[in-house]
Amino acid sequence: MAVPAAAKLDGHGVGAWMGRQRRNPKLTAAQDAKLTALDELWRIEPDWNRSYRRLLVYLAAGGTLTGPANRTGGEADPTFRPGAWLRKQAGARAGGKLSVQQTVLLDSLAAAEQAGT
Repeated sequence: MAVPAAAKLDGHGVGAWMGRQRRNPKLTAAQDAKLTALDELWRIEPDWNRSYRRLLVYLAAGGTLTGPANRTGGEADPTFRPGAWLRKQAGARAGGKLSVQQTVLLDSLAAAEQAGT
């Protein structure tokens, strides 16, 4: 779902609202569950979330996690550079800048590719 910060729906700032919910320490378990039912990745920062989803589409179309950094996301997404994005994530991981959820998501992709699924 990765709602952009400036997104509006019927004149309401849903993007800003989602940003507030990601940082809301008083969110109840029921509220969290409702948002998670809409999108299990809603807590992840939107730009990362969108890039991760672009990577999933690239992989579903036959792309791989390995290869040159400057390769594109293919005809469907020629501006996406999965190799460059993955390299950036490796640096963020080494610097301790990825959340546990981000790390698990990236690790599960690598494990699935190694398993051939």
